[in-house]
Amino acid sequence: MSWNDIFLMRNELLLIGLAVIVLIADLNFAEENRKQFLNIILSIFFLVIIIGFLPAKSGSLFGGMYHTDPLKEIMKNILNISTLIVLLQSYGWLTQEEQRGRSGEFVLLILSTLIGMGYMISSSHFLMFYLGLELATIPLAALAAYELNKSMSAEAGIKFILLASFSSAILLFGLSMIYATTASMYFQDVIENIHPDTITVLGMIFFFAGLAFKISLVPFHLWTADVYEGAPINVTSYFSVVSKGSAVFILMIILYTVFSQLEEVWDPMIYSI
Repeated sequence: MSWNDIFLMRNELLLIGLAVIVLIADLNFAEENRKQFLNIILSIFFLVIIIGFLPAKSGSLFGGMYHTDPLKEIMKNILNISTLIVLLQSYGWLTQEEQRGRSGEFVLLILSTLIGMGYMISSSHFLMFYLGLELATIPLAALAAYELNKSMSAEAGIKFILLASFSSAILLFGLSMIYATTASMYFQDVIENIHPDTITVLGMIFFFAGLAFKISLVPFHLWTADVYEGAPINVTSYFSVVSKGSAVFILMIILYTVFSQLEEVWDPMIYSI
């Protein structure tokens, strides 16, 4: 693996590096310098976004499990900019006395979810997709329950993690059916071997239902109101824009590539919801 290959994964590596900087800085900055800490992190994050707009090449890593191209880089840049806006919105809230000593962990959780979303968007293998999905989902439960002194926030975190687990189980059940009929988890192999038989269609429906929970599509949206009400307003903004946006991006990619031969099935489903 050369440096040119590693550069294909620049978005995720830069975010991982920023997360490490946040972790180290959070341990060394005094509480009186919280604003300085946030200013430094936001400045570095802004530089990461600028680097993300450099010309990108198409390529694959990890045996074809990770694939990137200019379109996927644009999707990641959209998520990065949206996250920066959420962090700027959260600046005043994080510097309040009641959030004393907790701003670092908030930023770290946000970056962890963003890293998972990046791997999810660049996945070309369902295992990579699922790992990215869970890396993006689990820290979101911690963010939903971020305000420990409020029972509604704890309730939001519990509801989110339970329903996220349920939706992940549905999604995995669908992927197992797709693997049973195509004998592969690589997107390209699935495209070449997929047929509109009963098991494949059922697997696609379960997969779609699992992602529909993440996007809060009707009728899989009943958890949304309770979680949004209990989570802090800044976390709700992140849920409703960045989290949903990443799920919509990967859903579009998979429907129009992997399941393109099943368009007659999923097209009416989308119109109905």
